Amino acid sequence: MKSLLSELKEIEYLNDFLKSFFIATGLYAEAVTREGDTLHSLKEISRCEFCEIVRQIPGGVKRCKESYRQAAIEAAKWKEPYFFRCHAGLVMWAVPIIIWGEALGAIICGQVLLWKPDDFFWQEQELYHSKYKQFDKLVVAVQKLEVVSAERSQAAADLLFIVVNHLVARNIRVLEDLDQANKLQQKLRLKLESYNVPGNEGSINYDSYLKKEQILLKHIRLGDKKSVEATLTGMFADLFALTKGKAEEINKRIFELCCVVSRAAVEGGVDTERAMSILDNYNMDLKEIELIFQQSNKIIGSYIDDIFAFSDRKHVGMVKKAREFILENYSRQIKVEDVAASLYISSSHLSRLFRQELNCTVLEYLTRVRIEKALSLLKNNENSIQEVSKIVGFKYPSYFVRLFKQYTGVTPLAYRNKFY
Repeated sequence: MKSLLSELKEIEYLNDFLKSFFIATGLYAEAVTREGDTLHSLKEISRCEFCEIVRQIPGGVKRCKESYRQAAIEAAKWKEPYFFRCHAGLVMWAVPIIIWGEALGAIICGQVLLWKPDDFFWQEQELYHSKYKQFDKLVVAVQKLEVVSAERSQAAADLLFIVVNHLVARNIRVLEDLDQANKLQQKLRLKLESYNVPGNEGSINYDSYLKKEQILLKHIRLGDKKSVEATLTGMFADLFALTKGKAEEINKRIFELCCVVSRAAVEGGVDTERAMSILDNYNMDLKEIELIFQQSNKIIGSYIDDIFAFSDRKHVGMVKKAREFILENYSRQIKVEDVAASLYISSSHLSRLFRQELNCTVLEYLTRVRIEKALSLLKNNENSIQEVSKIVGFKYPSYFVRLFKQYTGVTPLAYRNKFY
């Protein structure tokens, strides 16, 4: 928990909240570890006078720590605010801090009374602190304690619970970003090291980089996330080598890439307004190369997630499975009915879903997949145009040539001769 709050620079956030919470409610709160040790407390606001006296009594701090430890355990067990009486008789509550299923500690709040001290309370105090020579000071401190109603205490505990969950969510996002950044850096290092292998010295140039860009766009239009990540890592490494690590130049090229990707994402089914809003988040002022790569990786990842997730739409699972079936079977003589049958729904219903979710027909998506695959095959001369047509699932080469020209603006032969 210590690294969670300090290394991720959340101490300031937590401190501001606890201070505002105290000003608004008059209630003291502090963060403790699951062992009961104080992790963070307000420097400018001290515990109540009663607690300060109790902690000065021999063994007082140890007993407080044990009370906090037990409370943190119970709060984690129930995953909600846990009310308890500390060893000195005050009412407090613990709000659990749980990340990825692991209890890391709690926020302890209270140091209050639920009712005015009665005879039983004073008997307890004499029993707890019989060895304390200045008991009269303790009596005065008790009289200064605030009596807080059960309703108000519950409301304060609920408020803490909501904010702690928000804090946890913030930290999880930061941890995930750090994990992704570390993985990206490791992949880049390995890729750059491979460029130093004898024989690879002249293989990196802008021509090969732009060819990778076309491959990337194909994977994006098809929603192939794994291939996108692999291609993108190679392009980052190429840019680093080509620009000799110049951050300003890298940032320009990466922004150009994100712009091109946004168009491909729209073709892949992302809403136009959504695509532009994602691009608006690009920061052209970044000077650190690692941050530039992380930013673009995140932006392009957002496009891919939007293409393939459609998390807020009702029929996401059905459309996703249909796309997966097409990607796996495009080379066969499949029809819309075959795709629908694989999902146990009617072809008319599947067509409506594609129109609704992807703004295209099933046949249009199937054609898009086949043409994108053909573009890859046409990069070399191993297969004739007729063979390429058959490989990607077209029964008649003439039909393949017509659709290819409609899709790309040139015939398959002209594409091969012009670009390769």
